[in-house]
Parts: sequence; C-alpha cells; structure tokens
Amino acid sequence: MDGNRITCRDWFQLSLKEGLTIFRDQSFSEDSLKTAVMRVHDVKYLREAQFPEDSGPLSHPVRPDSYIEINNFYTATVYNKGAEVLRMLRTIIGTTTFRQGMDLYFQRYDGQRSRLMIM
Repeated sequence: MDGNRITCRDWFQLSLKEGLTIFRDQSFSEDSLKTAVMRVHDVKYLREAQFPEDSGPLSHPVRPDSYIEINNFYTATVYNKGAEVLRMLRTIIGTTTFRQGMDLYFQRYDGQRSRLMIM
C-alpha cells in the first residue's frame, strides 16, 4: 500500500517512505513465517549492513539535514534504520495506536504527496 502510492514532499522524507516499506515487508514476513526467526534475520542484516555504516565515514542520521548527491541517500540507514524507528514507535505507543496512526496517514495521503515531517 505504501511504495508509490504516497510520494515524498521532499527528499528528506525518504526515510519515512522507504523505512515504512521495509517495516511493512518485515511485518508481512513475520506474519507469514515465525516472528522470532524473521526478527533474528532482520537484526542480523541490520548488524551486517547498517551498524558498519553508522560507525564509518558514511554515518548519517535517519533524516539527514542536507545532502550533496541524492544517490548518497539510498543507504541502510535510510531504509533499515528507518524501519527500526517505526518499529520502536509501534513498541512505545502500542500496536493498536500505531495501526490507527498508519490508517489515518494512508487515509490522508494515499495518492498524493505526504506532508508529514520526520523530526
């Protein structure tokens, strides 16, 4: 449902869009297979791809303040760490409230540019 149905207002929302895509893919896989097995798989990938990025010269926040080349924005931090931020949010506010927020987000922005900002 996310993917191309909701576009970014600007490049700084890429982590919301792509993080949500990864999060939803992971959630689907967890529902289809065993949750614990998939979570171990996802965390292993995070440790292998995103942790080295965070500890190296390419380290950047999930939502960078600026960029020189947009192609440098397509990183494990934007995709996978963005998904982890959404997962933490769901854990903090609860599954029901998170789902209500996602339903409202899609209701408001399906087929158009999102106006939601990640701070």
